[in-house]
Amino acid sequence: MVTRRNNLLAFRPPQRRRIHEDVAAQLRDAILDGRFRCGQRLPPERELAEEFRVNRTSIREAIKVLEGHGLVSVRQGDGATVQPLIDASFDVLPSMIFHGGRVDTTLFAELTEVITPLLFEMARLAIERCRPEQLAALRALRNAIADESREREARFAAARDVLVLLSDMTSNRVWQMLARRTRALLASEPLREARSRLRRDPGRIVPLIDAGLAGIDAGKPADAIAALRRFITAVGNESLQLKESAAPRRGAQQT
Repeated sequence: MVTRRNNLLAFRPPQRRRIHEDVAAQLRDAILDGRFRCGQRLPPERELAEEFRVNRTSIREAIKVLEGHGLVSVRQGDGATVQPLIDASFDVLPSMIFHGGRVDTTLFAELTEVITPLLFEMARLAIERCRPEQLAALRALRNAIADESREREARFAAARDVLVLLSDMTSNRVWQMLARRTRALLASEPLREARSRLRRDPGRIVPLIDAGLAGIDAGKPADAIAALRRFITAVGNESLQLKESAAPRRGAQQT
């Protein structure tokens, strides 16, 4: 009979459609919690398989997921070693921001500090290069955000789509890529879960879109750009209205 080691990590049997994805998510959370620290090796595949009650193939696939996200490095014969979080993939960021039922407002502020000035410049180019049909699309998204008969998250989705439309207005492929990555980040499951706890009205940003459209219609690009900059700031705040403690979670991995 195999004797299982002391279950200090408190993993549960996987429940998702694809077992290795559930295992990878639990191991990722253990790394973010600091249960596995930077430089520490993960337990051997055999022990993890016993802990999760799955086969070693599922463990091996889960570790590949972690490796793809830059959370661990794998060397033949040496196992998987936890890497600094600053080396992780951008895809890990949502789980770092909302993790264990709490929001890391400090990290979200750091993200905003990087993204917001970039999106401001995108808005400026969008106003300079926009076409009439794109303004019509912007008005349609504005109406979707304002429509209180729609589900709240669908209205937030329309607000995120405005960012993508602005990037399309620039005709710049790099802006288009950046805006789509930002939309995916704001739409990610961890941030959606965080928003679900906070009842905010997406309609609060409609007047900012209206002000931007009014500036364009009046031939006042400076007014339109200022309004769209306020909109970009509001999208972040309204997508995830952070009110929880900004203090890092105890035991979180230091980078």
